[in-house]
Amino acid sequence: MDCVFCAIVGDRLPAHRVYEDEDFIVLLDIFPLRPAHVLIVSREHAPLLKDLSAAARDRLLLLAGRIAAALRASGYAAPGLNFVINDGPSANQHVPHLHLHLIPRRAGDLSSLLWRALTRFLPLGRKRLEQGFEQQAQRLRDALATLGDGPEHV
Repeated sequence: MDCVFCAIVGDRLPAHRVYEDEDFIVLLDIFPLRPAHVLIVSREHAPLLKDLSAAARDRLLLLAGRIAAALRASGYAAPGLNFVINDGPSANQHVPHLHLHLIPRRAGDLSSLLWRALTRFLPLGRKRLEQGFEQQAQRLRDALATLGDGPEHV
């Protein structure tokens, strides 16, 4: 059996997809630390950054910049944004498949972010979180559409 991200890439598991291209899919994290917390997931199964093909590695940061611009344009990350790759199990990588987290931030949100990090896998509030996913995904898709295509629109 393959990993959860391979199953999502292969359309065997559902996800709230925001964007797709030949190398990556962008989807909402199902255990978000903040609203519109997205993951950029490699289509190729590469457990670590070093395992990703050179071509995909080159495109990752360009795509991350475009998604960051959409997060800012949609109002989710106007004040700030964390870019996080947990590269390996000892770095807290839960799924051994390369993915980059983009986590919107606001001034003064550290205590709530830490609380969410500690409780994010608990079922409390799960339904409330899930209700906002499609709205968040659509808002980001709309922002991406207004940005146009290519790195010149980052």
